[in-house]
Amino acid sequence: MLGDPGPTRRTIKPVTAPADARPVRRHADIRPVGRRRLPGALGLALACSLALAVGSGGAAWAESAAEAELAARQAAAEVSALQRQVDLARAEYQAALDGLAGAVTRSVSADEQAMLALAEAREAEAEQGRTVRALYVSGGSLALVESMLSAESPGELATRWAVSDSVVSAAGARVESTTRVGATSVTAAAASRRAATRRIGTIQDVEAAFARLALLLDQQQAILDRLDARASSLAAAEEAAARIAAERAAAAAAAAAGAGQVTAAGIPARFERLYRDAATTCEGLPWPVLAAIGQVESGHGSNMGPSSAGAMGPMQFLPSTFSAYAVDGDGDGDKDIWDPADSIFSAARYLCANGGGGGPRALYSAIYRYNHADWYVQLVIGVAAQIARRAGEPVPVADR
Repeated sequence: MLGDPGPTRRTIKPVTAPADARPVRRHADIRPVGRRRLPGALGLALACSLALAVGSGGAAWAESAAEAELAARQAAAEVSALQRQVDLARAEYQAALDGLAGAVTRSVSADEQAMLALAEAREAEAEQGRTVRALYVSGGSLALVESMLSAESPGELATRWAVSDSVVSAAGARVESTTRVGATSVTAAAASRRAATRRIGTIQDVEAAFARLALLLDQQQAILDRLDARASSLAAAEEAAARIAAERAAAAAAAAAGAGQVTAAGIPARFERLYRDAATTCEGLPWPVLAAIGQVESGHGSNMGPSSAGAMGPMQFLPSTFSAYAVDGDGDGDKDIWDPADSIFSAARYLCANGGGGGPRALYSAIYRYNHADWYVQLVIGVAAQIARRAGEPVPVADR
């Protein structure tokens, strides 16, 4: 440990007798010390000893101050050496937040486009059928033959044939075109889904990225924590500590901003039905909250883990938690963490057990229990509000 500099720093100057001082009396030079008196020689010896002691203390103080400065600079250098890794971890964390905001929506959007294209192809086929039926409605094939035979000239016959053929051909061409577009859209949607599954942003990605960033910041802080009080108060150490604190604040701000950017994605029909049905098992629990958790946890089953923490399934349960709250959602006699029905109904039970149906304050607490972060609650409620507005239903509210 570095020495204590003492309460004051003194400079001892040599003492010279004034010109008018009386001669030193060898036997009668007595200095008062309390009620006792010490001989002059002994008092002088003690004074010299005190001067040496104070002088030594000053030298020790100067030496320890230099050592403290050196220690602070070395610690700051070690903190800086880790900064490159911190920068990379922060970038990874931001990418995870960005993925959470967009990848799910991109994937679902491609699916929606494919479904629209297929619906158009089916409509074209139906239209073709109606067109052909209309040609036959006045008498079937004999009517068409009669129409051709009643033509008064070869030119009129050709015209009638061309009109009938063009109507049927146009309908067939539309069917062929829309079918081709539909098939292309389905292929594109499948590719988008595969790509999104690889890069889809979910809470597990965000948490893993944040954990890596937090670990590096803890390592930096541990370097400073090894310094003693004097060294840690020096400018180099204080600047390093301020940098670490700023990184932590920036990470928290990024999480809050990322939560605000997440939009409600289209919900697959099967999942929406499960969210709605499961919510009815807990009076007062808004189904959009279940749907929002399903989106941010797994992208409605697109990325079911397991996570680095061991959570798995559409609603990202830890196996121990799932075991405690498991529900056979589809009535098949099995409680499977990977099964959407079982997982979603179990999530409804878990939220309900933690007050999810008890109003705004209880709902906040229930969502917080699902993932212990305020920004997570805000994210879920924000997405749930968007889902509710799209469905024309009351917007869920959660308050601390």
